[in-house]
Amino acid sequence: MPKTTARLSTWTVACVLALSACTQTPNGPTRESSATPTVTPSQSPAPVAESYAKYDSLRTDLAAALEQKLPGITWSTDKAATLAKSNDGRCILQPASMKSSADIVEASRNFEDVFAAGDPVLGKYGFPAFGGKDDVPGGWLVTRSTDAAGATVSIEAKGPAYLRITVPVNSASCSPTEILSD
Repeated sequence: MPKTTARLSTWTVACVLALSACTQTPNGPTRESSATPTVTPSQSPAPVAESYAKYDSLRTDLAAALEQKLPGITWSTDKAATLAKSNDGRCILQPASMKSSADIVEASRNFEDVFAAGDPVLGKYGFPAFGGKDDVPGGWLVTRSTDAAGATVSIEAKGPAYLRITVPVNSASCSPTEILSD
């Protein structure tokens, strides 16, 4: 069945951006802390449409790999995709974030199965393997990987887990209307 795409209205996207700023995961890592690149980008940011297609596909493939490796734990959309300027003036795309239906830490043998499922998917999209996990204040476990363009994939777990991707993009307007929605 073909997907139809439509531009999100400026009003809808503005509301989503405003709400996402107010609805961070309670006592969880902030988007800023979990999206900090661990490497210096060596490639220039790509246009929004190209980046959206690539990284949204990565999000879908990674969630599917995690569901296959961790039976009984599903991933669903948590927050809609956003496009906004960061504090340093870069235009940042965040494809829709995903939330797990249950805790993944114990089920994944303390992230071992996350790495086993996720690393091949990351490699397919030009990312290095996750490379371990960080203990974040508040009991969160976080793993992340950053590609040559500065895009960062993170999985943050404490109770339900969150899959988030942040991508620097090339956009003159950095308008949320540039994001296409399924």
